[in-house]
Amino acid sequence: MQLRLPPFLALAASLLVSCGSPPKKNLHHTEVSSKSASVSQFAGGYTRFQGTQFLSFAELKELVKNPQPGGELETKVQRLLNRPIVSNEAYYRGMRPTRAVNPVLGETLRVATWNVEKSLRMKEVAALLKSEAEFERLMDSKAAPKGSEKYTNLMRERERLASADVIVLQEMDIGISRSGYRDAARELALALGMNYAYAPQQLEIDPVLLGLESIPDGRGGEVRHQPDEARYKGVFGLAILSRYPIKSAQSFQLKAQPYDWHSGEKAGTDLAEGARRIATEIVFENEIVREMKVGGRIFFRVDLDVPGMPGDTLTVVNNHLEIKARPRDREAQMAEILSYIRDVPHTVVMAGDHNSAHADLSPTSVTRIFSRTTSNPQTWLGLGMDVLMAAPAAVNSGRVILNTAKNFHSPMALHIPVVLPNKTRGLFARIEEFRFADGGAFDFRGDKERSINRSSAKLANSNEKAIKGQTPTFRVQRPIGPIGRSRLDWIFVKAPPSAQPEGKNSYRLAPHFGETLTGMMEGLTLRLSDHSPCVLDIPLQEPSGI
Repeated sequence: MQLRLPPFLALAASLLVSCGSPPKKNLHHTEVSSKSASVSQFAGGYTRFQGTQFLSFAELKELVKNPQPGGELETKVQRLLNRPIVSNEAYYRGMRPTRAVNPVLGETLRVATWNVEKSLRMKEVAALLKSEAEFERLMDSKAAPKGSEKYTNLMRERERLASADVIVLQEMDIGISRSGYRDAARELALALGMNYAYAPQQLEIDPVLLGLESIPDGRGGEVRHQPDEARYKGVFGLAILSRYPIKSAQSFQLKAQPYDWHSGEKAGTDLAEGARRIATEIVFENEIVREMKVGGRIFFRVDLDVPGMPGDTLTVVNNHLEIKARPRDREAQMAEILSYIRDVPHTVVMAGDHNSAHADLSPTSVTRIFSRTTSNPQTWLGLGMDVLMAAPAAVNSGRVILNTAKNFHSPMALHIPVVLPNKTRGLFARIEEFRFADGGAFDFRGDKERSINRSSAKLANSNEKAIKGQTPTFRVQRPIGPIGRSRLDWIFVKAPPSAQPEGKNSYRLAPHFGETLTGMMEGLTLRLSDHSPCVLDIPLQEPSGI
């Protein structure tokens, strides 16, 4: 007799499979066997430091009332939000990169991306990346006792991140009370001896942060935050740290802005949104709070002087797409970003938090639920099946369960419109199909010899593949098994066709051994971020060891 699981048990089994990850059999290929001499043949003439003019506390309070004040204040806001901070001070202090060498890839460039969750633990992040002893002190000695396999793996993960030549960072604060008024990018760059560029994205002007409104204290009373007005800058943005000098940096607000962080947050919540926030906090211990801001998502490009690459240049694009939007809105943001880099002839690394989720996390409402539900083709398909079919409940619920299992942790899963849709697939299809003016494309390959866990799935060389879908990079405070985890962070690499004369058989400047460093997020005594770092290696010459 054939055993058939009830639909909900079949779904549970499918989801539990996604918790697992194949063994990382190619880890030894990431080990550094030696270091080159310091790279010294740089062109020079770089900007030593390009700063910006921050707003005063009084000016930030003005933006609470009017996010588009006009006049001199409006000019100041736009200048701040459309001009990056650039520092090559590490280069001018004499810091020079060395190149990691291993028998498989030869000389390599290591790139990492990490959303550091509002810079809340930036002090600890800087300390543990600078000091192996500090990292060891923060390790959970019970879960990973010294000498154990888990201990060894945690130390390996820390070294792979700390040795990165380029680190792409999101949610970096400057002068916000929640992160101790730190200049997060500058502090981390100083700790690691790296150059950096910082792009302001938004200004944090929520009345609670500015001390203009009180919040419940949990004991029936209220408490009012008292910010340090002299230190409060309220800048929230993106950063790129580099051991190589920065040639140029460009940042500006995108035209595609599907969510207004001022009016959308100021509007408050109705019954539906209030219920969603309560449920999220109860189930996952994740608190959703109001976040009034001025500004939106940005384009951020940095060109680095990397001798030995075509044109001696690496172009890095740091993305943080809108979370409070529909998947098709993020696809529009990606289309705009790609339009700005089409003519780049160099090697390109595009990385960051792409928020590649199925859901729209902007504040909901009863009206919005009704509008989106009635305009959704799946709704009418379901109703039609209920009316026309003899066993509608079983068939329709089976379709929903099948689609949920298909898409779970798999933003690149097959998209079958209306019947079995995957709303996130369009974002990846747009990136995969995009062609640069020189004919180059982002590398979507997966090879058993060049992926961290011997997977041949799409993007496995650059982004770690799990048994089901992709290895999650984000987790809520209290996930329930695989529920509450998502793959949001990605790295994409384009090599110029001129550097890969054999086409698909060439692997010079191609991504290798992409890995999600989940141990660093789950093996310490404190939570550094709600995202895990991702890292990969790029060989500067055709790798001869594979």
